[in-house]
Amino acid sequence: MAASRTRGDAAPGASAGRSRGFTLIELMVAMTIGVLVIGAVVMVFASTSRGRSSLERSSRLTENAHYALDFLSDELRVAGYFAEVSFVGVSWQVTNPCATALANLGWSNAPFTAPVGVAGYQATDPSPACVSNRKPNTPILVLRRVSVDTTPAANATVDAYLQVSKCNADPKFFVVSNQPADFTLHNIDCATIADIRRLYVRIYYIATCDVCGSDSIPTLKRVDLVNAALTTTPIVEGVENLAIEYGFDADGDGNPDRFLAFPDATLGPGYGDWSNVMAVRVYLLLRSTDTQPGYQDPKQFDLGLAGYTAPANDDYKRTVMSSVVRINNPAGQRETP
Repeated sequence: MAASRTRGDAAPGASAGRSRGFTLIELMVAMTIGVLVIGAVVMVFASTSRGRSSLERSSRLTENAHYALDFLSDELRVAGYFAEVSFVGVSWQVTNPCATALANLGWSNAPFTAPVGVAGYQATDPSPACVSNRKPNTPILVLRRVSVDTTPAANATVDAYLQVSKCNADPKFFVVSNQPADFTLHNIDCATIADIRRLYVRIYYIATCDVCGSDSIPTLKRVDLVNAALTTTPIVEGVENLAIEYGFDADGDGNPDRFLAFPDATLGPGYGDWSNVMAVRVYLLLRSTDTQPGYQDPKQFDLGLAGYTAPANDDYKRTVMSSVVRINNPAGQRETP
């Protein structure tokens, strides 16, 4: 009789401990699935990275636009601030914004003259000598005022300073100088020395570059007189265009009656004089400082009286912002109490 097999005995012909491996087809299928999974992960990561870069680019663009508009608006609000000077009987002057000599700043006691607080150059006007790398067909804005902070007489040197008299016994009612010994005017008590404030002449324009010679990023820049030298300072990168409309007060009530791209005396005497500008409407067109691959900008942007821009059809993102700013100091002097 044949011996019986007990449970656990190996079947005839079986090799103990031998395991079955992958076939070549199974290995290829597994590799293909793995490649597809890795590819999907890479695509998701790349898409997320592109989305994050696009969001950051848009955020920087918006932030720059807000900053540029707020910066110019703040400067415009204090334009024409000349402390306590009363301009009754003044002859307003439109002077060279690049002038550095005291005699060429537009101030005189006899006859009484003073420079306008707001003026500008049209997009097609030649640039003043101190403006370099200006982007073609963009305007220039010139603002004048004094500092809101006072300066001790001993420090009122090199640059131009204004002192306004409040005492009827003083021989003149203002002094413009950079010599400490000239500031002898008094307050209303006719005993204490009146405040001294630095005069500012600031030129805002669009340059074709930020660091010229190294890049071609359009940039809002400012030229002003610092330590007897004209200095150009970049303010905001990516500002591609600037459009300005001036609000003229023709009836003397301190409110703009009409916005114009430039003074036009043919509309009436009130519309041809820079001293009648009581508000400014500003349009700022900004572009991203770097390109976005695969993006094309076909849009046109409304710049008010300057019209619409042509489609750029490039891979920069753009935005436009605008604001109307009241010129508080000249407008306030005209308001009826």
